[in-house]
Amino acid sequence: MKNIIISSTEKDAGKTTIGLGLALSSDKSLNYFKPFGDRPIYKKKRLIDYDTKLFKNVMNLDTEYEKFCIGFDHSKIKYAFDESTIQEKIDERVQDLLADKDGLIIETGKNWSFGSSIGLDPTSLSQIIDAEVVLVTSGSGTDVMDHLTTASRYFEKNGTKIKGVVMNRVDSLEEVEDFMVKDVEGLGLDVLGIIPDISNLDLTRMRFINDMLFGKVVAGENGLDNIVENVYVGAMSADEIVRTPAFQEERKLMVTGGDRTDVILASLEEGTSGIILTNDIIPPSNIISRADRANIPLISVPIDTYEAAKRIERMETITTIEDDFKIEKIEKEVCPRLDFNI
Repeated sequence: MKNIIISSTEKDAGKTTIGLGLALSSDKSLNYFKPFGDRPIYKKKRLIDYDTKLFKNVMNLDTEYEKFCIGFDHSKIKYAFDESTIQEKIDERVQDLLADKDGLIIETGKNWSFGSSIGLDPTSLSQIIDAEVVLVTSGSGTDVMDHLTTASRYFEKNGTKIKGVVMNRVDSLEEVEDFMVKDVEGLGLDVLGIIPDISNLDLTRMRFINDMLFGKVVAGENGLDNIVENVYVGAMSADEIVRTPAFQEERKLMVTGGDRTDVILASLEEGTSGIILTNDIIPPSNIISRADRANIPLISVPIDTYEAAKRIERMETITTIEDDFKIEKIEKEVCPRLDFNI
């Protein structure tokens, strides 16, 4: 029985994409474990992690959501478990998840040091679970080598078994294959895959943005699966906004005050995926009716326009179970480039 811990050298390197690629390309019966749930959402009055929802559905797992994660917050986990009890909890959870399975895909937090203070980093997990670590890194150049050098030295010092490295979202396959692979192998690390920057994996849906903002859908609920490609802040007058080239772009998300009826009405006419209404202000009923007919979600949030735009800008772009086009791309373009299995 083999288990793989998927970690990364930096945030947003693409751990979930690689983990999903591994799951889709394997002919084994696998389960999924994400001890630290760092992408939490509330669904039906319970806290779950977005990635666990993705893997549960794609892999057709009958595991209960509560079993995929140990916790979602450093302080709460530290309060609930000491070092010995968290090891016992992990061991117990792993045995449960491995029942009738051939192996386990274990995803860590946003980078290889995340969760180390509570024993949920890859080094701590590998000491409890019989598993090897796959490091995912993204980009190219000296930054990648710096990250890999630091991580590999730390893992070697602590006796962590590294299966190898997946180089994700690289700018040039040829450059990486001709120059960087040798440097990575010089660190004693095997290259398990080289993945190019795949188009459209950075797109997201209105449903995800609503979940992350804890918004209230006041109209256009049937359009929550609309795809967002561009974000536009409606701070100017409607007459000025409609003359800007950015406003003409398709699949845009408009962020504006709920009292800016001129901007909202203009947005309902121009290829808009959704509108974030700030300051908890709801527009008149005629606008709500138009948005419903156009299937353009109007989402009310209690924060101001600047804060809403800032939060959207900081959002990670992830793959959700609704993103069938992303899952298909991962299966076609990531799976064939992964040179390892479980």
